Amino acid sequence: MYDYHRRVLVTGFGPFGTFKENPSWLAVKTLHDTILNPKQKSIHVTSLNIPTVYSAVLDTVPGLHSAPPVLPEKYTSPISLPLPDEGFDLIIHVGVAGPGNLHVERLAHKTGYALPDYDKQPPPLVNTKGTLRGFGGPRYGAEFADEIFTSIDVDKLVRELTTGPKPVSVQTSDDAGRYLCDFIYYCSLAESQREGRGCPVLFVHCPPVGNMLSTEEVAEGLKRIIIASL
Repeated sequence: MYDYHRRVLVTGFGPFGTFKENPSWLAVKTLHDTILNPKQKSIHVTSLNIPTVYSAVLDTVPGLHSAPPVLPEKYTSPISLPLPDEGFDLIIHVGVAGPGNLHVERLAHKTGYALPDYDKQPPPLVNTKGTLRGFGGPRYGAEFADEIFTSIDVDKLVRELTTGPKPVSVQTSDDAGRYLCDFIYYCSLAESQREGRGCPVLFVHCPPVGNMLSTEEVAEGLKRIIIASL
């Protein structure tokens, strides 16, 4: 019944700080159950809202990389379609940053986190002294590097998107922020590595609504990023 060439998952974050509705989710939710390139190799997009909470990331992201994906029931909204038995072909996480262009992040960091999440909970401790927070053993041990780079050539991706008749307002970045955005990116890259299917992962930062880009422009930029990535 659902015969698509590619299945893509795009996640956005829930509320945090002054954002009652996270700008990332405002854009991401418009992509849910959409089909890109319908006359060519069709790409089906599924959207998922993840709370801006460290424990929610750890509870959710490992299952995203399974084949088929497995999700905790409390985080499944708005997924309503059958998940792909073979797993997703691309996973893109989206979060909000400062005003400006879309930023495609090249790498994520294992440790160095400090800020509490939306539930006012600190990042996970890595050592018993409480001086290092982020990812550690046993699940994220020494086999995972301090920095993990996406398998996608971000520089090439951005060059392709910023040239041509309809350029996208996008640039590369190596600073995902050491908060939930960086945290979910590292977790997802590590889980992709663990799963071994080669599912590519990206993180994209979007600006607050109306700070250079509208929600519609962010959504359109994400569509272009998805197509170019595949």
